[in-house]
Amino acid sequence: MLLVATGFSITLGYHRLFSHITFRAKLPLRLFTLVFGAAAFENSVLMWASEHRRHHKHVDHDEDPYDITKGFFHAHIGWLLFKLQPQPPFDNVADLKRDPLVMWQHRHIHLLAVMVSFVLPTLAGFAWGGWVGALGGFLIGGVAKVVVLQHGTFLINSASHTIGRQPYSARCSARDSFLMALFTCGEGYHNYHHEFQHDYRNGVKPWQWDPTKWLIWI
Repeated sequence: MLLVATGFSITLGYHRLFSHITFRAKLPLRLFTLVFGAAAFENSVLMWASEHRRHHKHVDHDEDPYDITKGFFHAHIGWLLFKLQPQPPFDNVADLKRDPLVMWQHRHIHLLAVMVSFVLPTLAGFAWGGWVGALGGFLIGGVAKVVVLQHGTFLINSASHTIGRQPYSARCSARDSFLMALFTCGEGYHNYHHEFQHDYRNGVKPWQWDPTKWLIWI
């Protein structure tokens, strides 16, 4: 359940709501995605959205944070492991800086991440099965969840710029892949997304696997 809540908080919240503003949401949903999105350990939504907007603006060029032309490993995780440049100013997220909820999450991101991602499943495991349950909650609900979610997100930066078709445009490396959509709650239709980044759908066809668009529609 925590995997689902955190995963959709990234795809629906961090990505489609805050980074691209593809729809509007009431306070409870915005707060939910900010709290549970923190559990993915992918930084605050302010930093995430800033990097992602730079990716769209400079895709396949040097200022793209996860530029696929620098190699699959760089686009997947190397850009995080070997950051040589200081964090650019948040000059492309002025709208988010005016949002009190976003700034609250940004100030408390590390505490939120630890509490929701590790403390919560550990306590739930303890309540269910004592110390053995607590260890299981920490390892499965905490560590394994973070690993799965992060690599799912990183696949969009790497595999979705390498594997698949380009039915909408060949202007950049982004590709559509049903396989990637399965692993990423529908984010794998990346060629469409780069052409129409302000559409709340990634899988635009009714039959394309994109549970995030269905949740937004609901």
